[in-house]
Amino acid sequence: MDQVPEGTYTIMFLTREQEKILAGEYGWARSKALEVIVKVGEALGAERLIEVEHAHVSGISYTNIGDAGLELVQDFYRGRAYARVYTTLNPGCVDLLSYSQIVDNRYRDKQLILNRYLEAMGFRPTYTCIPYLHRKPGPGEHLSWGESSAVIFANSLFGSRTNREGGPLALSSAITGYTYYYGLHLLENRVVEVSIAVEAKNKCYGALGLWIGYNVKSIPMIRGVSNDISGLKLMLAASAASGDHGLIVIEGVTPAKSYIVSDKVEKMYVEDRDLEEYIGVEPSENDKVLGYIGCPHLDPREFFELVDKIRSRGKSAKRDRDLLVSIPAVYSNLFIDEIHELKRYGVDVAVGTCPIVSKLREKYDYLVTNSGKAAFYMSRLHGLNTYIASIDRVLEIVFGG
Repeated sequence: MDQVPEGTYTIMFLTREQEKILAGEYGWARSKALEVIVKVGEALGAERLIEVEHAHVSGISYTNIGDAGLELVQDFYRGRAYARVYTTLNPGCVDLLSYSQIVDNRYRDKQLILNRYLEAMGFRPTYTCIPYLHRKPGPGEHLSWGESSAVIFANSLFGSRTNREGGPLALSSAITGYTYYYGLHLLENRVVEVSIAVEAKNKCYGALGLWIGYNVKSIPMIRGVSNDISGLKLMLAASAASGDHGLIVIEGVTPAKSYIVSDKVEKMYVEDRDLEEYIGVEPSENDKVLGYIGCPHLDPREFFELVDKIRSRGKSAKRDRDLLVSIPAVYSNLFIDEIHELKRYGVDVAVGTCPIVSKLREKYDYLVTNSGKAAFYMSRLHGLNTYIASIDRVLEIVFGG
């Protein structure tokens, strides 16, 4: 959330219809939801509200929100709240097919109760961090999205407009159809101030994203990266996790009318040596290793390509080596045969969740992953040493060369 300038506060202009909602003429739930949006907007300095086309609600994992969050959702449901715009849901804390031996499903009952209330309010049961796959946002379209990796993807690749919202704000936008007109919704706040030339030969996108997050504080334009969606997804997710970025302009990819270039642009360069500390050190043979692919969640093309790679190896994971793959819940039926095939190779597939918002059943020494975001959070949440590598290298470490 943006910092509020000290001593400033704006009284927001509301339309007559919005005033009626706030006054409770359309029920307690819509009134309370709009009150949340208005108070946040006024504190930030927003002068009015704006309609949104799509809300994506994060923070729905029971491990994050607990009973208090569950009660809030129940209160909205009992107040007859429902989704007034297209609304998708972020991952919860349990594997929805209960196949995973790595993800701890101890909160399954609570999570499923929470899910049922949200679905009953008309929220789509996507349970994924890649909502743009289910409804592609358009250039200039206003959104209210939680989930940092989704926000930066929408702004950077589609030229859409959304701030990084917390779960309660995105939930409130789903119920009302509004958000506050501030931040990245305004073109004048989407200004490139840094130009980054990527000169590294080893374009480890997860590590590159971490480098950007840690070393660049304003909106950058990136040159020297490919337009491969999978690689850009990894880079953007890592930079959003480590640096609070909501927009990175990618030369030749980001729609030109969705940003402005400053008159004074600082130039920066990234070489292989700059990425080394973010890549990390490979685990030893004695380390208990968790290999992890699917942060952000794998889309169908990525998943089937991974299955082909594992199938071609024709062998199971090594002793003290596990591989976890996370995918959207919405694809569970499409992937069911491949999920069972991967289980025969000792691969664990978690549906509608990921280890960042869930618990693990076992303790590991090392995380080996292609995801900078996963490395960032798993080192903090689970105390793991991390090593970022290509998918092929992750598989070599888990299955053997």
